Amino acid sequence: MFVMSPPTISSIRQRGDTLVEVLISIAVVSLILGGAYVTTSRSLNATRAAQERGIALKLAESQIERLKGLAATNPTALFGAAAPNPFCISSAGAVIAASNAACAVDTSGAATTVQPIFRLSIARAGNEFTLTETWVDVSGKNTDRMQMKYRVYQ
Repeated sequence: MFVMSPPTISSIRQRGDTLVEVLISIAVVSLILGGAYVTTSRSLNATRAAQERGIALKLAESQIERLKGLAATNPTALFGAAAPNPFCISSAGAVIAASNAACAVDTSGAATTVQPIFRLSIARAGNEFTLTETWVDVSGKNTDRMQMKYRVYQ
């Protein structure tokens, strides 16, 4: 017959992990998870910033195309004495002062007051037009900016 003897103190110490080992394991796992969270968060912000920059580029190209169209069909709207400076071109093709609320557009190019807001402004110096577009970045703390130049030959 097999008789079990009661455990001794030395055998109890060898069975499990100590409290210090468990705490060190938890600290290591916490550092790994924290690093993964920071990396994922930065990656997400960089992706969102790239998307916003792509949208801004699309909106800027749209303004340049409207500018080309006006220069070809109605140059007095751009070069006449009544032309505002700076200005933007509405979706209807009207030249309006850059301070107008219609120059603050959303991702589709429609006037908006809801973020993200892309502010469009075209300044004319002779035959050269400088389009400046500003918007609040994805973090909400900084302002991003894009600038494009276009020259009209008459």
